[in-house]
Amino acid sequence: MRRVSKTRHTNDQARQPSKAKFDNWTLDMVNYTLAHQDGTSTQLSMAEMDIMKMFLEGANRLFSRAQILDNLKLDPDQNFDRSIDVRISRLRSKLCESTQAPKFIKTVYGGGYMFVANVEWVT
Repeated sequence: MRRVSKTRHTNDQARQPSKAKFDNWTLDMVNYTLAHQDGTSTQLSMAEMDIMKMFLEGANRLFSRAQILDNLKLDPDQNFDRSIDVRISRLRSKLCESTQAPKFIKTVYGGGYMFVANVEWVT
């Protein structure tokens, strides 16, 4: 029974998409790499990867800071809303976004953040 359940679990993981494409970017969720079509790439931290995965899976959906904290499994008593803002700022920087007019990660005043893009999943 153990062998069968391990095999099924491994097969389920193999079927899950490992890359997401949006605009001119590709996110490799296995290697934690964000690559641009022009050939440049950057490494993401574990927290940045978790946020990007959440954004890509819920593209065009609003996420509050509390939801992002929950997704990162961070203790809200130990981590503040501003720690999310810093991580979002770093992601914007890696996506080469302007702070005045971000293209992908929109700030909704009083609401949170929204990732605005069409996402294509690739295995």
